[in-house]
Amino acid sequence: MPEKLTEAAARKALPPVRGQSMLWDAEVKGFALRMTPGGAKSFVLDYRAEGRQRRITIGAWPDWTVAAARQTAKDMKREVDLGHDPMGERQAQREAPTVQEMWERYAREHLPKKAERSQADERMMWEKIILPRFGKMKVAQITHDDVDALHRDITEIRGTPVRANRTVEVLRKAFNLAVRWKWRDDNPASGVRRNQEEKRNRYLNRTEIAALAQALNEHSEPMSANAIKLLMLTGARRGEVLGATWEMFDLENGVWTKPSAHTKQRKLHRVPLSGPAVQLLVEMKAAAKAKAEAEGMPPSPFVFPGPTGKPLTEIKRTWVSVCRRAGLGAEVPVLDAKGKPVLDCKGEPKTEFKPNVRIHDIRHSFASILVSAGASLPLIGQMLGHTQVQTTQRYAHLFDDPLRKAAETVSAFVLQRSPEEFSANEAEQK
Repeated sequence: MPEKLTEAAARKALPPVRGQSMLWDAEVKGFALRMTPGGAKSFVLDYRAEGRQRRITIGAWPDWTVAAARQTAKDMKREVDLGHDPMGERQAQREAPTVQEMWERYAREHLPKKAERSQADERMMWEKIILPRFGKMKVAQITHDDVDALHRDITEIRGTPVRANRTVEVLRKAFNLAVRWKWRDDNPASGVRRNQEEKRNRYLNRTEIAALAQALNEHSEPMSANAIKLLMLTGARRGEVLGATWEMFDLENGVWTKPSAHTKQRKLHRVPLSGPAVQLLVEMKAAAKAKAEAEGMPPSPFVFPGPTGKPLTEIKRTWVSVCRRAGLGAEVPVLDAKGKPVLDCKGEPKTEFKPNVRIHDIRHSFASILVSAGASLPLIGQMLGHTQVQTTQRYAHLFDDPLRKAAETVSAFVLQRSPEEFSANEAEQK
């Protein structure tokens, strides 16, 4: 008959010649010391769960004492009585998907639905920020505190509070999908306190637009300069312009039809082109055709082909160059990761030119010009390809100036003065 397992019995137990041998415990049914021909000894528990015979390893002797292993066996048997399966749960934990696997499925199923620029941006977030931190962890192990700590580190250590917000947004979407995939029951990225973001309302005035246009005309790289010109003339998004193909344009009727896959709102967007925009495109198409014929190659289908034949992807260098020439920015110190000035070989602080206007601000400026010309918010939204009224509403405050001029006209009439005289008097009082 089995006897109660003791430390002495475990110590004296001899390994079998072949196979495994078991030294069963008389106190806890199914609890035993297992021995192998190599002399290894470990504690196991046999039990039945959902009609299946199971054997789970508790731990090796002497790392585990007999008393500790017996108590664990008792705890496991109680869990079995409550309907749990310790071995099945251990296997499930071992096979549970990692954050790396969550990213791989996210990249296959969700990422392709986004614009190319967004895809590239999110890939960078995952590869540079999320996976180095969480990649090897199980999806079910990530806690709210883990995500909150990541958000805090990106904010404070990297010094990029907006990037911290975007990273958490990406994680929140990924974990929402993980819940749908039944990889976990809740979303640890929900409820993370976001950093406050100040929306930029930078608009180029008439003088700045003229200076920028002049700088573009004088720039040595016409391809990227023309891309910026088309941005100025259409108010389109950067990705829409850089990824445009010639078949999207009806130059005879002056219409640009952007397919749904090409727009942020994922809807077909048909927009009329101005005369100067059509003229720019006509000249570019003729130049591209002449170049292709001279090289004996078929013309590129892209309006702005890059060096590899694919669409141009980046115009930052040209933007910085033309902004410097147009006086739209200033030289600022170059700082290292700790925020300290970087010195050159002579020990002098390095500087770099930083524009005070973004490429995306061209789009805002396009809207402000429409406002000043008396265009309505619905018309502006249609021109810019907005699908929600709230998106266009950000330009509502720009109507203050034309409304004020209208009010001054009425006031001038009431006071029997000319509008110019009234405006001058008002300016002096201010």
